[in-house]
Amino acid sequence: MKPEQILLVSQQGWFRFAAGEMREIAPWPELTGAAVVVIDFADSQVGIQSTKGKPEYAAAQIEKVVRAEGAVEGPIQVFVHKQMRHADSCQTLYTAVALDDWQRHQDWAQRQRDHCMVVPLVAMLTTGSGKDEPLRMVRTGQQIHAYGESDNKMHYATAAAIGTDATDYLAPVRTMMAQLRASGWRSAAGVRWGAVRTDDAGTEQTLLARLAELGGLEARLLPHESFRTEGGKAASVLPGLLASMPVRGFVASGLQRLAWLSEGYVLPLAAMVAVVALGLGGLAVYAEQSAVQERQAVRALNDEMEPLRTRVAAATAAGGTGVESADLAFARQLGFAATHDPVRMLTTVRQAAGAGVRIQRVQLAKADQASKARFRIDGVVANGSSVELSRFLGALRAQGWEAESTTPNDGSVGAFAYHLRRVASGGNS
Repeated sequence: MKPEQILLVSQQGWFRFAAGEMREIAPWPELTGAAVVVIDFADSQVGIQSTKGKPEYAAAQIEKVVRAEGAVEGPIQVFVHKQMRHADSCQTLYTAVALDDWQRHQDWAQRQRDHCMVVPLVAMLTTGSGKDEPLRMVRTGQQIHAYGESDNKMHYATAAAIGTDATDYLAPVRTMMAQLRASGWRSAAGVRWGAVRTDDAGTEQTLLARLAELGGLEARLLPHESFRTEGGKAASVLPGLLASMPVRGFVASGLQRLAWLSEGYVLPLAAMVAVVALGLGGLAVYAEQSAVQERQAVRALNDEMEPLRTRVAAATAAGGTGVESADLAFARQLGFAATHDPVRMLTTVRQAAGAGVRIQRVQLAKADQASKARFRIDGVVANGSSVELSRFLGALRAQGWEAESTTPNDGSVGAFAYHLRRVASGGNS
């Protein structure tokens, strides 16, 4: 999700980057729209600490070290920005701030009506960094932060200038480069320089040239975005760093991060839902039309069956005399044919016959006093093959029909006739 605005909180004040403009604003504003707040905490301690044990315990160990050094007074909040594991230890890049200062910023962010995500400035230095990547140097006011990785180790240095001219930054930059090399930093990828907020691009270009002279390294500017100001123009590296920063770098709960990510999928998801809704709407219309047609067909069939039901009822009532009427016999015959559709039976027999059996007749035999209604099949097996006949009878048995041999009407070789009886455990006919 791309924020509607970026806020920078530093010793120089509060600044708002939005809609192509950069403005200085009053502290602790009430925000409208989603925001990312980048904080350069005053009176904080940033560094890299090696700890023993599990990486999850690094923050507690760092807090003890910072408290012992006395760099931050009172209760401490430790932010872990990145960790690099080794065989029996762990390197951690962290920012330690006074707990009261952090809680004040957190309470303010949580009071905002829209998403408000907080990012410590140093956390942004790790974005895109890795093995054989350039060293990143970012200037915020008169303070400069540098971060790089080499030989599976993290390296960090910081220094402050005593002035704001380009020449005033040369001494701290020289000091930082010496600190990094002393810590073991080695890279042929060069340096990438950026300014959190600058009104003079010439200052940054001058510093780039001096960086190249100091270490013989290739020095380039990080991507900067231009903004309008009341007095002219300004540029900032923050939008570019935030664009490539994963959401886990935000100081927020898992639920807040998930909510932030979900906002970026609202429009695509809404479009997908709309497409699915249209499809379901069309399917519903088609299904409704089909259901109407089915209901009409059922009503027509019921209208046709009603006279038959009347005749069956009358015949059944008359059956108490002991003499079966013609209507009752017809009703019984109809009941069997309705249960075992003769047309469907033809299909079953045809599929079972295959190429080796020729069916001459499929007949629905009426019920009499000796037997119930049943099907009779007459046919001829090609060449009188008993194998084909066995296959044919087996196929009928698989469909749930048991054959009872009877006298064929045809006297030719291979002629046969069977009465078929439905078995209870059979399949479909």
